[in-house]
Amino acid sequence: MVFDVTGVAGVAFHHVILPCFLYSPGLRWLLFTSESMRDEPRSMDLYLIRHAQSVNNALPEAERVEDPPLTDLGRRQAACLAEQIPTLDLTRMVVSPFLRTLETAEYLCRAAQLAPQVQASLHEVGGCVQGPDPSVMVGRPGMTRSAIEERFPGYVVEDRIDAQGWWRSQPYETPDQAQMRAKELLADTQRRFAHSEERVAYVMHADIEMLFLACLTATEIEVPFNTSITHVVVTPAATRIDDYNDVRHLTAGLQTR
Repeated sequence: MVFDVTGVAGVAFHHVILPCFLYSPGLRWLLFTSESMRDEPRSMDLYLIRHAQSVNNALPEAERVEDPPLTDLGRRQAACLAEQIPTLDLTRMVVSPFLRTLETAEYLCRAAQLAPQVQASLHEVGGCVQGPDPSVMVGRPGMTRSAIEERFPGYVVEDRIDAQGWWRSQPYETPDQAQMRAKELLADTQRRFAHSEERVAYVMHADIEMLFLACLTATEIEVPFNTSITHVVVTPAATRIDDYNDVRHLTAGLQTR
């Protein structure tokens, strides 16, 4: 289920459209056993995972809070995703410092037997702010290092997160700033992992995930479901989206945005 970001014609999200010849078992066998495929350079598998449903996802925007926990439904979603996580054979899990992503990762890290790495650059667009509208939003500290380590023992918190909180009460992040951060996150991912065979999960948020993917394709991207998995393949030569918004681990009644 692969499409190249340099040629996105014929792509439909949720169900990626494949060229018709790939449906032929004989030709598919020939393709995957050719010398060119055996000599393909190393690739890194990146899995973008949106957090499970948070309290804010279930509330009108005017009633949302700065750092909500998961809902009961969100915890059920996370538990369902955890059952699938071992099939990804992850080598690393990186998590946004928002509470909803940290709580989602609790389910996943046990299944993957990995210690989540808390990285502020995965945070949701806007940052940790309080208020009903960007024009009046006030920056909040975000969880501190000690709060994360006490609530989530075993998580590896990056050095820049300290007693001032991961957001440090900065102002609302503008759309331009968020877009630049997404580009920097992609460049950092390519720099760190393109020459590796790592299998890395980013447990993150809908808007920053969509900005990240917008760096790879001009195709319009719809809002991903809670706990959806998007697979991105990173090599020294190219970065491509392999699958988008996979929620096969959720029944229809558990699918939310």
